[in-house]
Amino acid sequence: MAEFEVVIRDLKSPYGLAFDDDDVLFVSQSGAGLVSRVQNGRVEPFARTGSRPCGIAFDDSGDLFVAEGGRHHLILISPDEAVEVYASSCRGRRFASPEELCFAPTGNVLFSDAGHGEQEGDGSVYRADLDGEVIEIISGLSSPAGMILSEDAGVLYVSERGHHRIVTLEIDAEGNLENHQVFVELKDGGSAECLLFDAHGQLYASVPGQGILVIDPEGDTVDTLELPSVALVGMAFGGLEFDQLFVCEGDGVYRASVEVPGQRPFAVPRSV
Repeated sequence: MAEFEVVIRDLKSPYGLAFDDDDVLFVSQSGAGLVSRVQNGRVEPFARTGSRPCGIAFDDSGDLFVAEGGRHHLILISPDEAVEVYASSCRGRRFASPEELCFAPTGNVLFSDAGHGEQEGDGSVYRADLDGEVIEIISGLSSPAGMILSEDAGVLYVSERGHHRIVTLEIDAEGNLENHQVFVELKDGGSAECLLFDAHGQLYASVPGQGILVIDPEGDTVDTLELPSVALVGMAFGGLEFDQLFVCEGDGVYRASVEVPGQRPFAVPRSV
């Protein structure tokens, strides 16, 4: 059983986690409108995004991408802390609420948009290509949040919070999504906020009020890491061996050692 210890406390609604190439932890504080750097037990401001930063991820050039739910943007923060809007709309339609993101092996950024919440099924997943083009690759989702690619990058897993489930979508040769299938129905009204894979292909899903579910490739929950906060959101694997699981809960970030290391995220320099 993984035992969690405190990394840092007294944050304002921590949401997303990411490590740079020097194994320094970065955390988005959605309640403070900024991304912070955590070093030696201290929290230092890194860059302000303006409203409600959610998921974050580094590319291999050291650029940090931020899903900014409050400003309705996908934001890029360069290593010198310059903040710019990378994308804000698709074919003239402004994003509603970007939540989570991940990189494809091609360097394209995939990110979920939870929608306005005013009607059923107005959430989407977008792809921001290297040339700056933004394409909506799936629509009609119910409050999508966490997302992660399989190890071979052939399947995208997406949490549909509005339907209390995790779905899979196959990625074709052109990068479009097809064959929308339900992977697992979450019990007791649970909704997953963040998704990660470990090196054995087990899916980790942070579910507020229930903990972190460990789900095998067949969709069966084989373990639950207990962190039952109603504010359980972002996760990331870190450490030299990638065998440390970090998670945002309440006003803090916690860490636990895990037996199976995490699957390393895809990241490609944006200059490719």
